Amino acid sequence: MAESLGGRNPALPRVRRLARDRAFRRREGTYLVEGPTLVGDALTAGLGVALVLVPAAAASSEVVAAAEDADVPCRLVDAALFDGLTTTRSPQPALAVVERHDVPVADLPASGVVVVLAELADPGNAGTLVRSAEAFGAAGVVFAGGVDPYNPKCVRATAGSLFRLPFAVIEGEDAVGQALERLEATGRQCWGSVAEGGVAPTGVPADRSVALLLGNEPHGLPEDILGRCDGLVSVATTGSGESLNVAVAGSVLLYALATR
Repeated sequence: MAESLGGRNPALPRVRRLARDRAFRRREGTYLVEGPTLVGDALTAGLGVALVLVPAAAASSEVVAAAEDADVPCRLVDAALFDGLTTTRSPQPALAVVERHDVPVADLPASGVVVVLAELADPGNAGTLVRSAEAFGAAGVVFAGGVDPYNPKCVRATAGSLFRLPFAVIEGEDAVGQALERLEATGRQCWGSVAEGGVAPTGVPADRSVALLLGNEPHGLPEDILGRCDGLVSVATTGSGESLNVAVAGSVLLYALATR
């Protein structure tokens, strides 16, 4: 049976910081998952779930039962305290502290498309692309600079795909360049996405493992990175509007590469 956690318990400030502090998440080696559905998905995926928290009123919930079945500690928290731990305006009645599970680039599957999120800034876009990558059979994802995959908003936007699709994280100076080097070392061709001027997705070799680079929302991929790519690919549009949002363009490209 789940035990109660008092307001002075040191675990609560740590949970609060996990939701808001990227550097703290890195040091602790854990991150926060919010909501009964995602907490249940994390338990089902067999991740290293260290702790589950639910408001006292949810003591009989399915999440509590799932945590107990998985032999994961589950604690009840006063409703007012629980609401202060979450990052959403309408808190969902479950939280989990989960161990980081990114892998080195070299450990990503050898075949298939790897998506490189090159300095993406918006966690919602990044999370949507992880979700699309899983939906269209990508081999994995590389977060090269930019958004933290363990940002709560990004985690929510992946709708559980972050728990099932292997991904790597490269941080620091020239993260995108490092991603290119490591992917090329595994034998992948690297293709940069551009708003116009690239080949159609059908022009990307289907008999080679490739990496698809998607650039930062306002600026796209830097010229020096484009110059190092094996080829450039674009989504042809017929309307007169501006270029597609990176999450939309990337999702279209992933579908096209999966069906070429």
